[in-house]
Amino acid sequence: MSTFKARIEEYVQSSAHLSKKHIHPRLAKMFELGGMSAVFTRAEGQYVWDQHGERYLDWLAGGGVYFMGRNNAHIANVLQEVLDMNLPNLMVVNSSVLGGLLAEKLIAMAGPQFTKVQYSNSGAESTEVAVRFARQITRRRRFLYLEGAFHGRSYAAISMCGFSAMRESLDPAMPTCTPIKAGDLNQLRKELKYGDVAAFIFEPLQGMTGQLLDANYLREAEALCRQYGTVLIADEIQCGLARTGSWFVSNELGIRPDMMTVSKTLSGGYAAVGATLVSEEIYDKVYSGFSSGLVYFSTFAENNLAMAAALATLEFLESIDAPAQAKAKGDLLRAGLEKLAERYDVIERLEGAGLMQTIYFRDSSAPVLAAQQTVMKGIDPGAFAAALHVDLFRRQKVIAQIPGPGVNAIKVLPPVITTEEDIAYFLNALEDSLSSFYSVSTGPVASLASGVVKTAANQVRAVLPAGAVPALLRAGGVEEKKTPSTLN
Repeated sequence: MSTFKARIEEYVQSSAHLSKKHIHPRLAKMFELGGMSAVFTRAEGQYVWDQHGERYLDWLAGGGVYFMGRNNAHIANVLQEVLDMNLPNLMVVNSSVLGGLLAEKLIAMAGPQFTKVQYSNSGAESTEVAVRFARQITRRRRFLYLEGAFHGRSYAAISMCGFSAMRESLDPAMPTCTPIKAGDLNQLRKELKYGDVAAFIFEPLQGMTGQLLDANYLREAEALCRQYGTVLIADEIQCGLARTGSWFVSNELGIRPDMMTVSKTLSGGYAAVGATLVSEEIYDKVYSGFSSGLVYFSTFAENNLAMAAALATLEFLESIDAPAQAKAKGDLLRAGLEKLAERYDVIERLEGAGLMQTIYFRDSSAPVLAAQQTVMKGIDPGAFAAALHVDLFRRQKVIAQIPGPGVNAIKVLPPVITTEEDIAYFLNALEDSLSSFYSVSTGPVASLASGVVKTAANQVRAVLPAGAVPALLRAGGVEEKKTPSTLN
């Protein structure tokens, strides 16, 4: 065993503690308060195992990265072959062979409107590339984005985030970014008529809200952008590459954007990679002269491991007919969720498509649950979903996601290799958690009990009648103390 491997094995069970010390202690504390402090030591496919050998169903999957499953053997083998070849890498003075092969594959999947690919190191960076190109060719400064949108955390991307909480203290944002309402063609037309909009960027299936945009709206938006000389940018960073049942949602909806951003799944979970697909017209305008070749360059973007990981990922997804699998398994999951929505009034609606599903919640008519929801809403609009999220993690060993700040919903991003048994397990786990929340002793307050609820209760004392907080804490099975303890 190498010294490096021995060192990793020695520290693997304490790596979270090292992270708490050196990387992001406040984030780690937040997870601790929610009872989500497990240390994971092994991963395979759609499962991860903690230091105690407990298996978890991973339907967060790296925020959508592991669509093909964790530690995919085909991708790992390809990467080892590339390493063994000792290929020249990051040569700068000539093009990447692997990058060319990947570009050919992406263009074939994405449609004939795209002829060129610009690589980057993440989804956010691919957004930056698209924004930069749009400004350069239009000489305009304004961008339109949708309410509820998320395009990354870099400067331009976060300036076009549809959640104000995520832009807090970051103003002034990139000039000028205007939010518009999805589906409102009159508003879109009004903004485009000013003639100063460089680009309209959209996610055909929004990652934060789970909303699948209306096809007719997007088709009209495309026509309006053509009319007013505005670049149309499709963000398929999370929803693309077969997750919804087609290789790209834009194609399925009949949309032909000028640029499209891709990342997450493309990486195979092994090497960071992003790509911005552009039309020939966009490329010609950006690189209009011989000396313009250096307009955009990214040091690590076309590294061999990233290109090989992406190629192997696409090969694997094609070999299993990932779009068909995502469609069939997504339909099965959605049917099960619809049945749960009929039985539990706390489920408000379902959003999403394929293996990207979001479950929204509302106030229940059941008095016991409604009373606890009242307290929790005073803390955060998404507190009920947060409690469910914790219960799924702690009791059910299911890893899901809260899609956005203040969003009272749970989102799941199952890998395409998820089985029918996994889907049944998730649906049973979700039902067990939901049914338990209709009880006084096992409600959502109890789920967050020792940490989050006590901290939050202190924040809402000022707005509730005297004695209300202690009573509701007791209803949730929580003993109020002066010094809150953390969850085990």
